[in-house]
Amino acid sequence: SVRTSNSDTKVEKGHTRLPEYVKGRSGKVIAYHGSHVLPDANAHFLGESPEALYSVEFKSQDLWDKCEHVEDTVVVDLWESYLEKFK
Repeated sequence: SVRTSNSDTKVEKGHTRLPEYVKGRSGKVIAYHGSHVLPDANAHFLGESPEALYSVEFKSQDLWDKCEHVEDTVVVDLWESYLEKFK
């Protein structure tokens, strides 16, 4: 289990690829995709800064207050710096 970061501290005067709707939410890593260029750094000419990339599954009902299909899940690909270990 992991929890996503709740801030955009990685990029000054920019944004990250961490969707707002998963910030500070808990999910489960379901796949590891190896190391990839961190676009947050590369887009600002800070180098490629490769990081591990994971697919993280979130329960829809944990993301939205009014969830019509509570059994649904959402899978988001996220870089390691967006994640914290969570028990």
